[in-house]
Amino acid sequence: MAARKRTAKPKPVPCGPCNGTGQTTETVYAGRGARRRPVAEQEATCLDCLGTGATPA
Repeated sequence: MAARKRTAKPKPVPCGPCNGTGQTTETVYAGRGARRRPVAEQEATCLDCLGTGATPA
């Protein structure tokens, strides 16, 4: 009897917004109205892949 052929599992495609890292940078703003200005940037979990780095199925 012949052996079964096994196919390799496909590699997960990296998430677009976070480039496969699972983290994105968000800009933090301060002030109101016309005086609103960017103050800093902070790391946030990517909401598209929920931090896994792979595109959801």
